[in-house]
Amino acid sequence: MPTTEQIEDTVTRYVEAVGRQDLDATLALFAEDARQEDPVGTPANVGREAIRGFFEKAYRATFSTHLVGPLLVTGDHAAVHFTIELPAEPEPMVVRVIDLIRFDDDGLIADLKAVVS
Repeated sequence: MPTTEQIEDTVTRYVEAVGRQDLDATLALFAEDARQEDPVGTPANVGREAIRGFFEKAYRATFSTHLVGPLLVTGDHAAVHFTIELPAEPEPMVVRVIDLIRFDDDGLIADLKAVVS
């Protein structure tokens, strides 16, 4: 099981990579056979290549990300609250995200479920 420190490091690098729209850095944080459901209720992307397709589409936009509140870690799971801010006039559009993430023994993302509003 990964340590709390490994999970915290992976989450921080994930949010930062997403905020930079850095596809390679983002994908490097997922296990080869990872499962991503973003948002919850949509068909899951299974495997790094399917997840690549999701992020290739998402990264067509320019945006920034910001962690909000505490990162909660229990065992091999973390709950992460962050925002995605897209430039817009007169104010940026803000999307709130809570990810529930399960990590594998190497500290990589094995399963990610996103709740978005």
